This record gives sequence, C-alpha cells and structure tokens, in this order.
Amino acid sequence: MSTRTALLGSALVLLVTAMAPTPAHATGRKGSLADLFKCIHNASRTLQIVHSSDNESSFQDPNTLEEKALGYSAIVRGLQRFGLVRCVPSLHLLAGDISIPGPFYQASSEVPGLASPGLADIAMFNANFVTANGMGNHEFDGGIDEFATMLDSAHFPFIAVNLDFSNVELQEDTPPIREGRDARRCARARGKVVKSCWLRAGLQRVGLIGRAPADFFNVIEDPDTTLPGLDFVGGRDPETNQPLVSAVDQVLEQVALLQERGIDRIVLLDHAQDFTADPLSASLLSGVDVIVAAGSTGFMASPVPNGPFSLLRPGDVAEADYPTVREDRDGNTVLVVNVEQLYRYVGNLIVEFDRRGRVRGFRENSSGPVATDEAGQQALADLVGAGAVAPRTEVVRTLQEIQATPTIQNAFAVVGATDFPLNGTRADVRSRETNLGRLAADSTVWFTQQEFPALGVDVALKNGGGIRDDIEGPAIIRLTIQAALAFDNDLTVLELTADQLIATLENSVSRVPAADGRFPQIAGMELEYDASEPGLEGLTSVLVPSRVKRLLVHRSDGTSDLVVDAGVAQGDLTRTFVLATNSFTATGGDGYAAFAIAPRLAATTTGEQQILEEYIQQALGGVVSIPDPPAGPRVIRLDVP
Repeated sequence: MSTRTALLGSALVLLVTAMAPTPAHATGRKGSLADLFKCIHNASRTLQIVHSSDNESSFQDPNTLEEKALGYSAIVRGLQRFGLVRCVPSLHLLAGDISIPGPFYQASSEVPGLASPGLADIAMFNANFVTANGMGNHEFDGGIDEFATMLDSAHFPFIAVNLDFSNVELQEDTPPIREGRDARRCARARGKVVKSCWLRAGLQRVGLIGRAPADFFNVIEDPDTTLPGLDFVGGRDPETNQPLVSAVDQVLEQVALLQERGIDRIVLLDHAQDFTADPLSASLLSGVDVIVAAGSTGFMASPVPNGPFSLLRPGDVAEADYPTVREDRDGNTVLVVNVEQLYRYVGNLIVEFDRRGRVRGFRENSSGPVATDEAGQQALADLVGAGAVAPRTEVVRTLQEIQATPTIQNAFAVVGATDFPLNGTRADVRSRETNLGRLAADSTVWFTQQEFPALGVDVALKNGGGIRDDIEGPAIIRLTIQAALAFDNDLTVLELTADQLIATLENSVSRVPAADGRFPQIAGMELEYDASEPGLEGLTSVLVPSRVKRLLVHRSDGTSDLVVDAGVAQGDLTRTFVLATNSFTATGGDGYAAFAIAPRLAATTTGEQQILEEYIQQALGGVVSIPDPPAGPRVIRLDVP
C-alpha cells in the first residue's frame, strides 16, 4: 500500500470520527470541513499519554474499602473517550510495579478462570487496553515462574533495556519467557519482553523504551534463588548488585534504532525508584521526548486544578508541577510526568509536536493527574458524559470474582482496634520512625522471643520499604494488616558482631534524605544519626562510624549496651547481638550485606501478617495505642532542626 493511499484511508476514518457528535457538543449538527482539518492536525501532531505506575495489586482500599480498580478503569475509559472525540490518538502506558504479592494478587489463584497469582492484575489491564508496561521490580516478587505466567497472559509487551532474560531458568510447566526483537512493532511483542517497540497512534509512529530500576537486585528477596538466570544486560557487580553497564547508553542505542526506522516521537518508561546509582536524567539523553517516571515518593500536579485535571483527593499535596519541563543534552524539550500510586490517580498528558517530531508544548487545560475517586469521576463525566466514565465490564467481573474468594472474604474479619491511625505512608516510613513501623518492629521482637526463648533475641529491624499502607482504624480488619505488610515475609534470627551491627545501621540511614526502602523501623535499639556525613551502604563491617553518632542496644536480659557514642565505636567490636528481621533483608536485600553473612540462628514458618495480628491480640490485648510520631523516638536525625 502506498503512503498516499494509507494517509487517505486514515483521513476517511478521521472524517467519520469528526462528523460524529461528541457528548460535550451533541447538537445534532454534522462536523464541518474545518473539523476534519483540525482532526487531521491533532492526529498528526498531538498525542495523549494516559499513564500510571506502582498500582501494586491495590484493587480495593483496605481502610475505606473504596474499589479503586473500578475507579481506575472508569477514569481510563473516560480519558480514552476524551482523546477520541478530539481526534487525539491515545496510549495507555504503565511504568512498572503493576502487581505485588498481597492478598488480591494471591487470590487470583482461587479464581477458576485465572488459577494463578497475579492474573487478575493482567486481566484488568488487558481490559483497560494497556499499550505497554515498563518493568519495575515488584512484578518479580512472586518469582520468575509467576512473572512468566503473567507475561504470557498479557496483551501488551513488558519493556526494559537493562534486563537480560537469555539465561533464565523456569520450571517445566511454566510458559516460556518470549523475547521480542528491538525497535519492532509493539503489536508483535504482545506477551513478550522487549527493549523497545513502536506503534502507530493516529497519523504518528511512536517509540517506547523501558528501564527497570538499577537497584533491581537489591530490592527483591534472594534474587539468585527466586529469579535464577536473570541478570542485567552486561552483568552486575557481585558486591553491590548494581549494573556494570549504564542504562543511559542502552536507552540511546534503542533511540538510534527507532530513529533509523523514521520514528521521531519517543517515550521512556523509567522505573527509577527514589534512589538509583544510574540516573536517566533528561540532560543525559537525546531523542527522548517524554519520560514517564515511576517508583518514587511524591507526585506531580498542576498548582490549580482544571476540571478533573489536578483535582486532588482530600489531603493530597503534589511535590512538583505536571509535567515537569526539562531539556535534553541537545537543548530540546523533554516532558517528565509521574502519578500517585496504588490506583489512586491516572495521569493524562496531551503533548504537542512540531513537524520534526520535537516537543512544542502540552495542553495545560487537559493535562494532569485525574483522581479515581467519586469526585474525579464526576468531574471527568462533566466533560465527556456520564456514560463514558464507567468501569469496563471485564474489570467489574474480575474484581467481583476476586472479592468472592476465601482469601478476600477472610480478610474482612476484625482483629483489633487502634486509638490512633497507624502511619504506613511511603514518604514517612522511608524517612522517619512511625507508629506503624514501631508496631511492626515490636511484633518482630515479641514473636521471636516467644518462638525461640533460648536465643535471647535483643533487637529487631524492619525496613520501611516493607510497609506498604496505612491502618486508619479505629477497627483493624485483617485486610489492613495484609495491605500494610503485603510481602508477608517470614522472620529470620541472626547473630551479629558489634561491627556488623554498626554496618547495619549505617546502611539503614545511608540514603537519607532520599526516601529509600532501607530506612529502619527498630525495636530494642536507640539510634541517632547525622545525614550530613557520608553514607556507608552495603558494607559487612564498620569500625569507624560515619552517620551513626549514637547506638544504644537494650538487651533481652534487661541490660543496656552502648555500641556507638559521639560517633565513636565502643567496647569490643567482636561482642555479639541477636537480631530479628524479615527474610528479605536477611538475604542482603536493601543493601543489608552484614545480614547476608551473619550466622542464621532460626527462622519462623509464620509470616509477618499473622505475627502482627497475634501481637495485637495477645501482647496488646487487642488495642494499639501508639501516637504518631511515637513518644520517646528511637530514631533521631541530628542534622535537622
């Protein structure tokens, strides 16, 4: 087919669209020739990017029971209609962490038509017409076989330039991980992993590139066991687990391949996390027009809402403008967007290009996050009509099937009460002690002391990244605990020397002020640190503390042991302490290298969720009474007022 014939066919399709009345202008008058030309202009120069990330199987709010997955589907559908009636071609892009092994993820295995964890997530995204997913890390938390099963069911590609699947080992009955070819059509990569792909959007061709986090192998439990054979392209440092080859050049390689095919509109799906040793800042790149960022704390919105756009949920505050405008290394404009997590918002960017495919600007009056709550849905319905803002039937059916499973039905049982809302907000548990962090750490010490009384467990450390949600109360239902401790790790008891314990606490605060998942929630210890000093991360031993200025351990026998005072290590550094932590950090996750080499004294067969429930019921008499921030702080930062 000639280019002229193809354009004529596209124009005829656009003409039909242009002549159809829209919900906002349903006057019965047919479209004019001017409408057609405007439609063709929009289809060739304008692109709508509907996007989200970090939804993490959070189909339903554990506290309010808001069915967020339905609100998400309604908003996506409404935004897709919004673009359609304006002849603006639309993409629905995900930037990773689409699932997490919490109760809704696991309940998929109890639905006959799904029969495997995570497939409800995939079914819903398929129904919402996802274009592509840029891989994060949580898609892999269930292990490589569950990832492969989800991938095989997806109607869209999973994209990452920096993950090497060539040596992956799968169980015999697991669908193979199919790898697509670089810079080819996205339609040919459905259900495959690729580094990049492209698709037609209206009269444009758009390239997509993805990047998984550089900290990938530090934020997955025991990756050598759960993800056998998976690696970074170019390998990783055996000490730090960081990539040996920067993803910057890998992205630029895919940009070049796409440009060779005449594709001059390129979107990067970058799951960067709050901290990365390999940042893909716009200033290092060339040829990338839009970066859909993910994995970070905080989100973007315009300062003033315009209808549904940037109309935030009550209490939410944005930390940057939507979009944030940057320049690449050639001085060209790059638009950077992200959106709040857990199905709470859908991002909508309408970007405009010039004839050469460079970003000319964006439509301020129709760009921004759209809340998935009732207010957001109503505001969008005012623009496109109520009938267009409704969840897709397949999404409704899938959620109902999940809700009917024994796992979810059991999750609605009341297991306790709290006098104060328990704070599991990402920005807080990754930067300071919270009452939920203290509760989780206390339950860790309590349970391991009960389970292994002869070991004399002294202290506990819970990484902030292992806490995923709030428990608002006053009633505590099981679902809130399951959502807050979504990974449901077992506990491991370790024996650490004093120098290893110092290394542990140095690692725990090494990335402050970045809101990193390794931040400590502790029991049996008091820590004071100075984040203006150099951070020491991933070490197995520290003899000369840097950030840790004071570390006091309250031993299980009732005595206290000053390990660091005024920034100086105290006493015999070969003396030992018994520490309980979760199985993720125990294998060296989040940079806790000292844990990986420490003698393992014991491990529970009970997960964190049940442990916390039992602690509330048995140790606290069913009622939690810890304000936030907790009185008598255990973790104190010295370099802030």
